[in-house]
Amino acid sequence: MFTTEGLANPTLNQLETDVYAVTPAEAINLLDQFELNNHDFTPEEQAKVYFLYGQIHEKLRQLDLAISSYDKGIALVKYLPISEVLIDSHLERSFAWYLKANDPASYCPDRHQALEYARNYDNAELLAKAMTQTAFCFIEPDNVYKGIDLLDEALLIVDRSDSLNVNRKAMIYNATGSLYRRVGLHQRGYENFQKAYETWKTINDIEDMFNMQHNMVSQAIKLGDWDKAEDNIQQQFELARQATKPNDLLFFSHLNAGRVALRTFDFNQAVLHLEKAISLKDTTKEQYFVTSGYLYLAIAYVRSGNLPRAAEMAQIFRQNKNFPANMKAMFLKADAIIALAAGESNKAANLFLEVIDVEREDNQSIIDNKVLTTSLDHNIKLASFENELLANRLAINELNWAAVADKERISDLKLTLFLVLAIVLFSVILVLLHSRKTLKKRAQTDYLTGLSNRGYTFRKGQRIIERAIKKQRPASVIIFDIDNFKAINDRYGHHIGDLAIKAAAKRASSWLKKQDLVGRIGGEEFLIVLDNTTLDEAFTISDRLRNGIAAQSFHFDGIEVEFTISLGVATLSAGQPSNLSDLTKQADDALYQAKFSGKNKVYLAPQCA
Repeated sequence: MFTTEGLANPTLNQLETDVYAVTPAEAINLLDQFELNNHDFTPEEQAKVYFLYGQIHEKLRQLDLAISSYDKGIALVKYLPISEVLIDSHLERSFAWYLKANDPASYCPDRHQALEYARNYDNAELLAKAMTQTAFCFIEPDNVYKGIDLLDEALLIVDRSDSLNVNRKAMIYNATGSLYRRVGLHQRGYENFQKAYETWKTINDIEDMFNMQHNMVSQAIKLGDWDKAEDNIQQQFELARQATKPNDLLFFSHLNAGRVALRTFDFNQAVLHLEKAISLKDTTKEQYFVTSGYLYLAIAYVRSGNLPRAAEMAQIFRQNKNFPANMKAMFLKADAIIALAAGESNKAANLFLEVIDVEREDNQSIIDNKVLTTSLDHNIKLASFENELLANRLAINELNWAAVADKERISDLKLTLFLVLAIVLFSVILVLLHSRKTLKKRAQTDYLTGLSNRGYTFRKGQRIIERAIKKQRPASVIIFDIDNFKAINDRYGHHIGDLAIKAAAKRASSWLKKQDLVGRIGGEEFLIVLDNTTLDEAFTISDRLRNGIAAQSFHFDGIEVEFTISLGVATLSAGQPSNLSDLTKQADDALYQAKFSGKNKVYLAPQCA
């Protein structure tokens, strides 16, 4: 929120202090008694008062009144020089529209406008806030990378500023997790929500810590990781016990415990937790989750054999006409339960089958390769940016030294000093060259395996493909990863998992020619680019590598571990895509088929078969 520093009227400063110190209802009375028109306020100060009105109406969920208040404030200052109240009013009006309509078409215009203003105004806090909120306007698979870029930029601003608090950093992690969740990258979503939780934990912010645990539960359910889900549930109940003021933490704890119990087939526990959540519904204003709770309870009753109660809960769920219309599967489940209780078995069966169709479509959209390709491209671009930044820093250092040399030559032309200076400069240049070489190699190398890292693999691999096209000779790419790697981590621990990754990397390197490129592009995922290699040759290399790993046991710190790999192969061919990104996608599709057909296999990309 913007500050009141620079506003001339001390009465206004006192008003803000008083408004945030009392209940929302009392705050409205204070603002009404303030008699704004009787004060000789500047337009910016008047906009500040309307901003306070908007904040309080927002807390009371009087969203139309909140939007109207922000409208009045913006109208007063929109044609004046950019100010904090102008930027913050746009951002807060967008949030009110979000609460009212949850439609990007209604809340994103304000966020884009606020970001444009913030980039032209010297306030790091407001710029980071505008970037964080605007990131939520890029929630589709083909543009989500723009949102991630904004959050990366916001995090850079926060890290560079000593004045920004941990809340802003935690909010950025939270926003990043939400974007990844939106496009179905649930593991990355979970990891960023966990970072947000750990950041808020440093200041013991119970409510925000709880919200992150709530998000982590949802991601763990999507991932089917029930150990994580159970741990997050326990954390929620503990945080609910620590909270001192009235809140809805216990409602959400029981709601999430019921959801997890449903998914793990413990239907009696699901009923107990969900009944408790519904009994606490008056403690929360989050009607979406209250309404969802009725449907979860209806499903739990069906699974535990109480069909009449299930139909009753489903009917209550259907009574909420404001529930988001895009939750088609939830409506179908409720209607199916009602039909089943009414004896309309055919109708119920058809509705349940339609639920399966809808959820299949949703799952397909989540794993759409378009999402994965977008994420891949974003990471390539990010790695390129980091290396360019490193090169620029080195160039700046060299220019600084050259400037020092010029000043010394101008100030003193004595031969002795000139020679000393030349020696110093030569030493510095040697240090810089050595440092640059060291930093460049470090920037290109994966810390765990010693192979090329993701960014360097894609840059060098693209050059290999371009050279092959230019010389009209074949080139192939192989993507492989370790089968059932999560099981290795879960059974033996992450240390053994890391050793397995290093062993796979070493084995891959030993089977390849010196001019071939192999790099680690993900956790346990590797990319090989083979110059002057045909499809048959690439298949032979892949199968030899697969057999070499499958045929032996690995011994790590006294533990014997056996594992296999699956591989996908794609090759340059006439009329087909001719860049590394497209070839990588083809190989990745083939790898998916290898996994799907039983693992420990080599599959060729369909267009190459």
